Amino acid sequence: MTKNIWISAFASAAMLIAGCQAQPGGTKTSSNTTADTAVVTNTTKGEPAKTVEPADVKMSGDLQSGKLYIPTGDAGSSALLLESSVPTEIQANKPFGFEIKVTNISKLKLEGVEVSQTVPGTLKIKDATEGTADGKANTLTYAAGILGAGESKIFRLQGTATQSGPLGMCLSARYNTSLCLASNVVSPALKVVSSGPVEALKCETLAYKLQVVNSGSGQAKNVKVETVLPEGLTTTDGKASLNFDAGTLDAGQTKDFTFNAKASKPGAYEVKASAKADENLLSEAATVKTTVKEPVLVITKTGPEKAFIGQQVPYEITVTNKGDGVAKNVTIFDSIPKGVIVQTANEGGKADSTGKIRWNIGDLAAGASKKVVVVVTCDAAGDLRTAASVTGDCVENAAPVLVLTNFTGIPALALEVKDDPDPVRIGEKTTYTITVTNQGTAASNNIKLKATLEDPMDFVSAVGDTKDSVEGKVVTFAPIPALQPKAKATFKVTVRANKAGDVRFKTEMTSDQLTRPAEQNEPTNFYGN
Repeated sequence: MTKNIWISAFASAAMLIAGCQAQPGGTKTSSNTTADTAVVTNTTKGEPAKTVEPADVKMSGDLQSGKLYIPTGDAGSSALLLESSVPTEIQANKPFGFEIKVTNISKLKLEGVEVSQTVPGTLKIKDATEGTADGKANTLTYAAGILGAGESKIFRLQGTATQSGPLGMCLSARYNTSLCLASNVVSPALKVVSSGPVEALKCETLAYKLQVVNSGSGQAKNVKVETVLPEGLTTTDGKASLNFDAGTLDAGQTKDFTFNAKASKPGAYEVKASAKADENLLSEAATVKTTVKEPVLVITKTGPEKAFIGQQVPYEITVTNKGDGVAKNVTIFDSIPKGVIVQTANEGGKADSTGKIRWNIGDLAAGASKKVVVVVTCDAAGDLRTAASVTGDCVENAAPVLVLTNFTGIPALALEVKDDPDPVRIGEKTTYTITVTNQGTAASNNIKLKATLEDPMDFVSAVGDTKDSVEGKVVTFAPIPALQPKAKATFKVTVRANKAGDVRFKTEMTSDQLTRPAEQNEPTNFYGN
């Protein structure tokens, strides 16, 4: 919007040619062709009369011409130059021509330029190129309108004098000038825009941006941008609110501010921002909604409470994401205690240098599960404790889960009886070697041996790891308290053949772990007379 302050100036002058009298109204200059001075009377504003230089009137042959500088009479301080020429002598009742020229001699644009011509009643106007009667008797007004600096306009009149005698014609002119001052009306306006993540994990840094712009015209001064964070959300240095000073913003100017925040718990957060400035300027940004999620990994491990040494034992490990965010770079670990041999591990599980089996699972979506299986053997009896654990990005480490398996051995006794020599001549001897081997993984306890000889055999001697006793045809060895895994016990019984025939050397073995006796019959061929 532009406010204009107008300062108007009104000036008028008159040129009296051949004895014309001053007319009422406006500012008139009166003179005749021989006058030394001209009198200017400002009847419009009631100012006192002023004396100015006379109009410049010259005679040249049949024409007389005049010019007048308006309003001061001086070319250096005037705005308009009014010029005219008329015949020096006019014949009654014969048309003659009259010319008027008005020129803007100032450096300004002049508005409302008018030239008025006052003529006596004895002058009849026949024709005029321009001019209209202004309602006053014997007066013509010529509107020049707007004249630019140095611009001129010429008016021409044709008329006839109806009687002899002096014929006076007077000219006057007026104009307006304006002084205009413009004030620029401005309307600054603020607009603040905030942006940030739509979704993030609890461990991640939340980056927000605030942008304030002067969207109006003119300067917005003392601009401040403010944001108050919701409960559970703070800046990385622990602040709950922030204030930024944008200073002065020119029209269209923008300033950006950024800050980082962190969430103390998962949930939906709304971040609001506003901007204000002098002259009660205020803007509020649209709310930025950020959903913070958190992955929660739960791990379980199952395996047998009891197993045997050397037995292949499977363990199942399951990881479930019970949170609402994606768990990234999930890795499952399972310990490998001393004495444990890994037989197989599915899903690409591999033993590493830390004594653990590692499974690289990758990302685990909310609600998803992953199960891995490892099969191991143990070469020693006792309690085996294995621990499974899981890690992942943005995941609070879950406590390892322990599984206890008690490994025990199984005794497995083997009874072997061999004769040497075979066959045997009557009257000669042969020896039966009895070997007891524990092929199992646990000790066998209270092992008892008993050998029975048939009639063609005569007992000669017995020796072994325990003391023997003989009663008739039965040889009994004292019990073996315990035979450890892979251990052996050896006994020997020597007999003499007293009769030919196909004979048997019968051996029986019992132990605390055997539910019934083990028997071994070794055949021997006795021959001779």
